[in-house]
Amino acid sequence: MLSVYSTYVTAIFLEGIFFLTIGVIISSLIDVFVSDDTISKIVPSGRVTGIAVSSLTGILFPVCECGIVPVVAGLIRKGLPVSHAVTMLLSIPVVNLVTFTSTYYAFPGTLGIAFLRMAGGVAVSFCLGLAVSVFSDDNFVLKNKPEEKNYKPVNRENFVLMDHVCSPGCSCHHHGEDHSKLTPVEKIKGVLNHSVGEFFETGKYFIIGILVTAAFQTFVPKNAFDGVSAAFPLPELFMTGYAYILSICSQTDAFVARSMSSYFGPGALLCFMISGAMIDVKTTMMLRVIFRKRFIVLLAAGIVISTVCFSFLAEAVLKIL
Repeated sequence: MLSVYSTYVTAIFLEGIFFLTIGVIISSLIDVFVSDDTISKIVPSGRVTGIAVSSLTGILFPVCECGIVPVVAGLIRKGLPVSHAVTMLLSIPVVNLVTFTSTYYAFPGTLGIAFLRMAGGVAVSFCLGLAVSVFSDDNFVLKNKPEEKNYKPVNRENFVLMDHVCSPGCSCHHHGEDHSKLTPVEKIKGVLNHSVGEFFETGKYFIIGILVTAAFQTFVPKNAFDGVSAAFPLPELFMTGYAYILSICSQTDAFVARSMSSYFGPGALLCFMISGAMIDVKTTMMLRVIFRKRFIVLLAAGIVISTVCFSFLAEAVLKIL
């Protein structure tokens, strides 16, 4: 049994580590070379058009959920409407080319899964962003007012700043500086420091996810999931909760999802890949820096409901195709 377990661990690790590495490098390049002002200029100020564009920004900025929170915090501080920022927060980890590519390679021969995941990211983020713009105001959503810059870190081991997530081991010393003022050598050093720090910070969640998933594959008989894998919406809700607890990077979670495909259908797997990229344990802790607890709870509930509904429709589409 242990040999089978180690085989599963090795296989999932080798498939996902490339995309994790590419993801953290791209995230670091964006953090150093692309300013928040540049991102905010891309988004129209109109409610519907702005939220629609925000739901598609992941195509330009392939950042996973581990790096999007400080970017969104900076955008809110610089005046981006909260509804637009929330839409970006939910959309970018799902609707980006690195995530799409990793999903495509994780599900070879089933191109529809990758497209449906991206479509789900756009649809869910747009609907929830629109809901925030209509039913909520900044005082209900934000922990601090946009003009207040002194956001408190979650804890002393993982400082969450307005323009940077400092992971344990990160040696970046340009926190809060305008990156445009840095020399080329300092920028390159910043990219390397960011990449190393974020790789080890996100990589540990990836490893935990691999170990747990491989254990499911090896030691849990398939009939053990009969109670939650039979009728909608139990499998979808189960996989949503599973994704929340595992907290795997959105650019590698498709490989973990594929390893569960013998237990669950495409709708439940889409729930795992969409909701998990939008909200999980580590993201929830980071969101407490920006948003009020009651809003985070409502946002999480909205993500679950919207994702489950979308997955139901997506699985129906796949059956037709």
